[in-house]
Parts: sequence; structure tokens; C-alpha cells
Amino acid sequence: MAKKLTDQGWYLGFTGVITFHNARRAVEVAQKMPLDRMVIETDCPYMAPEPHRGVRNDSGFLRYMAQKLAELRGVSLEEMAAITMENGRRLFAIGEMP
Repeated sequence: MAKKLTDQGWYLGFTGVITFHNARRAVEVAQKMPLDRMVIETDCPYMAPEPHRGVRNDSGFLRYMAQKLAELRGVSLEEMAAITMENGRRLFAIGEMP
């Protein structure tokens, strides 16, 4: 399903679930999908990532999702942060300010 959606131009968002030990399907999808269709999100106030599972989620935890995705894809945290930031800008049509 993820392949069909990304082939149609959709983006897929990853929440704190990607950091859970039992998140096999999310991990499989993240390993195979195109990097230019990947975004991260908080799903606030739910689904805080490990090691903060069970507490209120917020944007301060986005780093954990980016780190996990970076590990899965063999890139640096900085590179994954740049990739997902650019994808978010493109998805939401956020351009540079004049």
C-alpha cells in the first residue's frame, strides 16, 4: 500500500511509533520507501517516541523519529533532518520568504 501511495505522489508521515521495539511494519516501510516522500510528525499529544513513551508528546521529540529513520536508511541525523524538512516544505508549499 505504501508503494502505491508514494507512486501516486503521496507523502508518508512517521510518528514516535517508528521507535517502538514492535514497530516491524513501520520499519519495513521506512527502509523501502523513497526518501523524498518521507515526513516526520508528533501525533501530539500521543505516541511519544522511545525513550519517552507514555508521556505527552510534543515537537521537542521529533529528533528521535529523525534519528531512527536516519539509522534505518544509513544517513546522518543532520541529513535526515534536512530531507524531512525539505519534504515538509514541499508538501505544505512553504517557500522562502522574500
